[in-house]
Amino acid sequence: MATPQSHQLQVLTPMSGSPRQLIDTKVTVETPEGVDFQFRIAGPGLRASAWLTDQLVKVLIVAGVLLLFVLLAYAFELEFSFPEITSGFAMFSWFVVDWFYGGLAEGLFDGQTFGKRKLQLRVVRTNGTPVDLLSAIGRNFLRTADFLPIAFSGGLLVMICTRRMQRLGDLFFDTMVIEERRLTVSRPAQLLSKVERLQRSECRHRFQVPDRTLSVIERLFDPARAISDARREEIAAPLGNALEQYMGFEEAGPDPDNPYQYFQKRGLRHTRFLLRTMKTFSLTDEDQQDTTAASPQEGRKHQSRPVGDSE
Repeated sequence: MATPQSHQLQVLTPMSGSPRQLIDTKVTVETPEGVDFQFRIAGPGLRASAWLTDQLVKVLIVAGVLLLFVLLAYAFELEFSFPEITSGFAMFSWFVVDWFYGGLAEGLFDGQTFGKRKLQLRVVRTNGTPVDLLSAIGRNFLRTADFLPIAFSGGLLVMICTRRMQRLGDLFFDTMVIEERRLTVSRPAQLLSKVERLQRSECRHRFQVPDRTLSVIERLFDPARAISDARREEIAAPLGNALEQYMGFEEAGPDPDNPYQYFQKRGLRHTRFLLRTMKTFSLTDEDQQDTTAASPQEGRKHQSRPVGDSE
């Protein structure tokens, strides 16, 4: 039979509840390579500021097109009813720019309009990959629905109710808007001290690596990540194969004078290739000092990299 004290405890225990969930604007995305990227979601204030900037850009574009139209009309001495024709052309130009400016800019310029670039914002997919042209155009077409019933109140309500602050266009096309920052990243010189750089003759296609890929490689070799060589090679294999195909990399065969060394390193082939890639296209601490000493402005520009708060 339960005592009054135990009965009281049974009543109070369910009332303790679960730990409170803290509100945060950061979203963590795990890549297939097992590397986590953390993105900071852009809030309504920043997005509204970028939208107002883009509205000004649209007005300038339409004004420039209208001015060009008037100059051509005078140059070719075209006869027409000036107020009616120009006003109609201005309305048509605004319609085209208003509907297609945002989608084309985001699709062609890696998720950024002029306003988003100025406010350091970027549109990406929810898995962190770049947005494609179709999704960029589609999410901008649905901005009309966000405007309802008045002054984007519908879009604001949907953003408040979603974890990634997505409006209707973002939800439908699986995108999100993130804040983008630039950080100075130094590379571990000791890790790459005995690694050979890639040669241009070894790469038949491209001799460059995207910044996002370099970030993945750097995170894979982060000293803070406790991981065995075998597991690192397993993670590096799909990324190394894709990068070799992207660059057209062809590895040289064994040296006839010393074939044993070639087969000895074959077991960690992808790990060694990623290290060579990082050695070739990333700055070490020594390279950073040399570049900054040669040209301080150029050195800072080369060190800076857009990140999603890992951005």
